Amino acid sequence: MAPKILIIGAGAAGIAAATRLHETGYRNFIILEAENRIGGRIHTVPYGENVLDYGAQWVHSNIDNIVYDMAAEYNLVEKESYRENGLFIKSNGEEVPENQANEIMDLLTNSIADEERLKAYSGSLGDFYSEFFQEALQTGKLGHIDTETCYQMFDFFRKYHNTFNAVDSLYEVSAPGLLEFTDNQDEYLINWKSRGFKTILDILMKRLPEQKAVPIPLENFISFNKTVVNVNYPSNPDVPVRVTCSDGSLFLADHVLITVSLGVLKEIHHTMFTPKLPLTKINAIEGLYIGTIDKMVLEFESPFWPVDWHGFGILWRKQDLDELRNTDLKWVEGICSFFVTAHQPNLLVGWIYGKDARTMEALPENEAVQGLLFVLRKFLKKYCVPEPKTFSRTTWYSNKNFRGAYSSRSVMSDILDAKASDLALPLVNYLGKPVVQFAGEATHPHYFSTVQGAISSGWREADRLIELYTKKTMNMHFSKL
Repeated sequence: MAPKILIIGAGAAGIAAATRLHETGYRNFIILEAENRIGGRIHTVPYGENVLDYGAQWVHSNIDNIVYDMAAEYNLVEKESYRENGLFIKSNGEEVPENQANEIMDLLTNSIADEERLKAYSGSLGDFYSEFFQEALQTGKLGHIDTETCYQMFDFFRKYHNTFNAVDSLYEVSAPGLLEFTDNQDEYLINWKSRGFKTILDILMKRLPEQKAVPIPLENFISFNKTVVNVNYPSNPDVPVRVTCSDGSLFLADHVLITVSLGVLKEIHHTMFTPKLPLTKINAIEGLYIGTIDKMVLEFESPFWPVDWHGFGILWRKQDLDELRNTDLKWVEGICSFFVTAHQPNLLVGWIYGKDARTMEALPENEAVQGLLFVLRKFLKKYCVPEPKTFSRTTWYSNKNFRGAYSSRSVMSDILDAKASDLALPLVNYLGKPVVQFAGEATHPHYFSTVQGAISSGWREADRLIELYTKKTMNMHFSKL
């Protein structure tokens, strides 16, 4: 009899696991999804003249990337430069010369090229960058650029990496932990043209006409709006795992695959599992980091910016920042930059991180819009910034089904020796058979925070079960000889 498998979460990891199982002949599985859609932190919606990715947006690198490989096979992605027109503007409207901005950014970015120094460093990534920056100033490497601009660019650099790592502060980020992440990205972004990141889900489910394959009917296996509140896992192999949802529904299974975000695990793991999780697992959940970044989307009737304009990085002057911090708009300090989205000529997207992102999520919509217009009109003094046609925003922290954007390695991760491999370890019964498994980007040791990490983890756990029952079947055959 085929084992009954329950997958919690229909994000990238859950869909990857389900399609792998289906392709191998397994049909006795169910996916429980708390939202009313598939995708998890992949969330593509129709918007403006095209689509908009509220979650995962770019494919990170074309090297050793399963997402890129699957998409490129059907010519679904393209590269876009993000440095050709690097624009940084100060809060008085002054633009930093492009050659100066690029020189400072290149110098700071190359600071982590010395991996041995980074590996041996005992402080935070923020401390590491600060020390490097001060050394550069003291040794005259930036002596031909005025000091105020250097400090403003350094402040932007830190904000950019707060956003990139989805953290409140780089002083929380582990410096040597940065080396755990395999980053093959070059100076370009890879976008999905007019399709959006949800296309990767279509590829996994074989739903593209280009694939010429029989689609996998996952809708027959998914129950939406099912929030799991408890997973009761037995040590006795004769007793099934009992999964209870908030609506009182109960599901029994031989194996349960947990793919919820690290943020959800952090919030409810003490009540979600019976018995309580082993200390190693708790240590991994509490030690690994997940933070908040959000997108704020302004749609205009038509662009008020030049055709070749891609957006700008925000540089606050000290006197303007001091004034801002004494107002109700102080949350806009967390805005790092604005970008024009490829294939969406009328959209301007602001990126915000950390505590200010969480503040923004809780604001009434009109207050959020007014904050954005305040920033745009203050920095873009040479343009007439009109009222937007529409406004939309993400709320990754406020949504109880996510509680954050994606994971990273923090100083606390180092202190607790928290590892993705510990988070990925299955819970087993007394025969050593996995009964509760874990997948998701946070469980990947090198591609955490990415969709390729999530998909790989889903395949990993599906393969764990496939291998288990393949061996079991082989042993049964051998015993009959």
